[in-house]
Amino acid sequence: MNSLRLLLKHTPSWVQLVNDRQVSAQVSCAPPKASGLIAGHYFLKLSLLRGGGVSVAEDKEVSSFPKSCPERHINPDATFCISYGSTEPLIEAHGAIAWWEYLRMFLLHQAYAQKYGVWPLEGGLSHGDAARIQEKMEELAAPLGWKEEILVGMFRSKGWLANSLPKASPRLDRLLNSRTPCPRGCTHQADSDRSIVCRPADTDLEATDGKPILRAECPNRSALERIALLEHRRRKAQYDFIQDICKDAPKCCGTMKYCPLANSSS
Repeated sequence: MNSLRLLLKHTPSWVQLVNDRQVSAQVSCAPPKASGLIAGHYFLKLSLLRGGGVSVAEDKEVSSFPKSCPERHINPDATFCISYGSTEPLIEAHGAIAWWEYLRMFLLHQAYAQKYGVWPLEGGLSHGDAARIQEKMEELAAPLGWKEEILVGMFRSKGWLANSLPKASPRLDRLLNSRTPCPRGCTHQADSDRSIVCRPADTDLEATDGKPILRAECPNRSALERIALLEHRRRKAQYDFIQDICKDAPKCCGTMKYCPLANSSS
């Protein structure tokens, strides 16, 4: 059973099959929010790819989204990037079920982006190979309670991760000069024992409760340095992806507040 057949076999209740052909299918989607309310109605086309996976895009006759928008994860060929690796072949039922859930969330995020001009933070996904790097960063940040602040840094350009990072080697394999201040803002507590506290990042206040510590003294130095180094790599991968997209000179759709194509297409 190929990937398209597997998906059609496991369509959720909010998806209705409209037209089924050998290598493609048209579906009507009414994705529900967590509250149960319907977020909208969309007509989509699923296409079996040569590599064995399935692509998804809007039906050309009924279009609600821009034809292309990197910030809304719509590729130059109008197909959707619903998750990293979403066009890989599907082997088992659980993979097909997960694929439909990714699509549901993608459509909900599109409704949010259309209304607010930004992609929802919880759905933030870097482009191309940068997405895999982002996953590693989230894995490091989650146990420390830092996940939200690194997402804010990546997708809202706020907080310590969005600021100047510690310098890295040209090959981006190590950070330089550990005797610089901790980029996250760790401080010595203003008390008698001068103990070190790894405080939550505060993007609104520059003042700290105590004297900033060196990166070498940070109690979470290993995780912090790995996150910072990965962010260097993520930024480069993200930049390379956008530069590659800009070669085709796509026009900015103008629906998002911040778009790397805005200047290139003006």
